[in-house]
Amino acid sequence: MRSHDRIAALNCLPLSLLLVCSAAAQPPQMRHYQARSPLPVPDVGGYRTLKGDFHLHTVFSDGLVWPPLRVLEAWRDGLDVIALTDHADATPPNKDILKPDLNLPHQLARMQAERHGIILIPGVEISPGAIHCNALFVKDANQAPGPDLLPALRRMRAQGAFIFWNHPGGDGPVRWIPEIAAVHAEGLIHGVELVNEETFYPEIYSLVEEKKLTVFANSDMHMAMPPATESRRRPITLLFVRTADEEGVREALFARRTAAWWGNSLWGPEELLKGLWEGAVKVDPAPIVSRPPGGSVRVRFQNHSAIPFQIQVRNPPSWLHGGMGEVRAEGMYSHAMSIASDAPPGEHRIELNVEIVNLHIGPNRNLMARVPVRINVVR
Repeated sequence: MRSHDRIAALNCLPLSLLLVCSAAAQPPQMRHYQARSPLPVPDVGGYRTLKGDFHLHTVFSDGLVWPPLRVLEAWRDGLDVIALTDHADATPPNKDILKPDLNLPHQLARMQAERHGIILIPGVEISPGAIHCNALFVKDANQAPGPDLLPALRRMRAQGAFIFWNHPGGDGPVRWIPEIAAVHAEGLIHGVELVNEETFYPEIYSLVEEKKLTVFANSDMHMAMPPATESRRRPITLLFVRTADEEGVREALFARRTAAWWGNSLWGPEELLKGLWEGAVKVDPAPIVSRPPGGSVRVRFQNHSAIPFQIQVRNPPSWLHGGMGEVRAEGMYSHAMSIASDAPPGEHRIELNVEIVNLHIGPNRNLMARVPVRINVVR
């Protein structure tokens, strides 16, 4: 059977058979593809917001999942774009894959991606030694293997690839090592994983702006991806694109319009995270009445996104005392504040200074926002 016929046949297999073919070790929950988590995130400043994972492995290197299943996992988890990035320098554990074609995972998954509206980016992981990098938008991944990192990165860059540094530090200390400095100076490194699987790299975060790096949060998943729960979701890279297609993803990555989202925390440029906050959260404009002074009032927030926001009121008027709370994802939240007994009577139009402590715009810097409220103190 010719290569393209084999690809078409594999993509037409029923889902139940694909599950059997992908790996014997897959857990039962992998059968739950029927529902997609919408995972709403607002668009920002004229850009459409996409959710992506740019570090995924399949049976064609050291993963245990058939390529089309990565698409189904992404669709289920509410993602819009993924890259399959099998190792160029790893021998697949599956004995039936004796001479792997590094372009084949993308080809096998492409039909499933088109069916489910997932943007599929061709990629490869270059990992001849301790330093690992992912190359995206490659034209021929089979040119990636080789004994040395620098020549391999040059070959991928010659194809127009976007290249980022994976899990910085590997098993050693996290620092801007000479090898990375050399490839960065040559224009071969454009981004870095701030989050890989369940690890955040604060040492690298302090260098992101200085080195002009695009930030990522990726799963680096080798096993089957378990369904998301309320307490656990895969790391996600948010992209702010002009067009929701491969070229739009490329342009956004090179323009550094991304944010890293892991757990309840996000890291990214101030203007983008501010846009997420303003697009997601609305404050009830109705006046709040305090009768009598010395009681409490509640500021009502409505969050339309899947991102929870942890807020802390900073420097309110002396007669108004706030605290910390969480505007839960896709829900309503009433933030309690107390009114001092000597609060001046009448209606007060106030802009509360609110720190969103889980939106990080730089090392030790969180997003600040102004929240307009009207408080009527009646004696």
